[in-house]
Amino acid sequence: MLHLIEKKLTFKPTKEDHGGLRSLTHERVRFGQDFGLQLDGVFVRGTSDSVVLFTHGNRHNITKFRDHYELFASLGQSFFTFDYPGYGQSAGSPSEESVYASARAAHAYVQHSLGFRPEKIVAYGCSMGGAVAIELVQRAPVACLITESTFTNSWDMAKHLYPYFPVWPLLPKRFQNDVKLANIKVPILLIHGEEDGVVPVTMASQLLEAAQTHAQLVRVPGANHINALSVGSEALKNTIGEFIRAHTS
Repeated sequence: MLHLIEKKLTFKPTKEDHGGLRSLTHERVRFGQDFGLQLDGVFVRGTSDSVVLFTHGNRHNITKFRDHYELFASLGQSFFTFDYPGYGQSAGSPSEESVYASARAAHAYVQHSLGFRPEKIVAYGCSMGGAVAIELVQRAPVACLITESTFTNSWDMAKHLYPYFPVWPLLPKRFQNDVKLANIKVPILLIHGEEDGVVPVTMASQLLEAAQTHAQLVRVPGANHINALSVGSEALKNTIGEFIRAHTS
């Protein structure tokens, strides 16, 4: 039972093409060999001299996140995204450490193969991808950090999802984002839907409180766990664009 609960809280990969990349001109790359990984990634070059390193959530694969890709394209923003081990066309099996290692490999690829300097790299993570981005920023230099719909830690998530089944002390305490944020020195933008039933917006407030550097929280009225970008509309798009430009110029 404990194993099933932890699995439900973490990785839910898919292999099929969900169509999110079909309308974009993109370059498909294989990378990660220097990290002992065989990963599938996508690079879209925009008009910007900066790049967003996008880490997706625990479900699906890189072909699912159309709203984010359309946002980046509308901003003229270059971006690189990739699948964790076991997701999409990436080999292997997902684990906390393997998704972290994947992000480090992606950062190395963006810097050394695509030629973006660290001060031009934006770490942007959605849901569990926010945890991956937070860990990455502790290990590799970036200009700034954006998280969307991201939780505090796995124990808090277990308490929220299973309030009448107190198993969290028996589970490993993973993805300790609230602790890690205190060590991050770059500017941080937190985005969260006020009607998020998966990760309550109170967790975003806790992350904001934990951050020890310049951080701001944008609460999106009416948005749930997956639709903050569409509900937030032009105002949120402009906020994200201005944040990226301010910290990569």
